Amino acid sequence: MAEDDRHAEEVPAAGVILVAFEKLFAGGRGVRRFRQSGLRHVELPSDCVLVEQNPKKSSEWAELARSGRRVAWVMRDGRYVARVVDGEVTFLS
Repeated sequence: MAEDDRHAEEVPAAGVILVAFEKLFAGGRGVRRFRQSGLRHVELPSDCVLVEQNPKKSSEWAELARSGRRVAWVMRDGRYVARVVDGEVTFLS
């Protein structure tokens, strides 16, 4: 199995990410907050976590979050593996 194929299997499917995304922004069960930043997050399979965008940052994504858009990131082992903006999942290579 190629490394890219193995990596793709380790990232949750878009449908799983979207369920967690809706939970994250609707305040569903399993939503937690990081102690230091206060950012909300949801644990995902494959040791991934869905984290809301920090609106206090100075990025284009933070600007979107400040304007009312729903922005979150799927992270694994400290790396961004996907971005979700208003329910649209984009997998990052």
